[in-house]
Amino acid sequence: MGSRFSRDSRHRRNDPLAEAVRRIAIGRSRRAVPSPHGDVDARLAALEREVSEVRTRVNALFFTVIAAALGDLVARAVLA
Repeated sequence: MGSRFSRDSRHRRNDPLAEAVRRIAIGRSRRAVPSPHGDVDARLAALEREVSEVRTRVNALFFTVIAAALGDLVARAVLA
């Protein structure tokens, strides 16, 4: 049973998007201002916006790396 928990914790550490969502959710739950039950929709909408922002940044980084690799490939082809 102990190995199951360690496997789950390893999986969580390897998923940066899930970790970011978890940090946002935990950070908001620790605030001193109590949130009424009706505020769940607003919290969920804010969380979805922040997850969308994280995905946008990850995609931007991915395309930047791809563009750099293509630029390097073109430069090597031209100079060769």
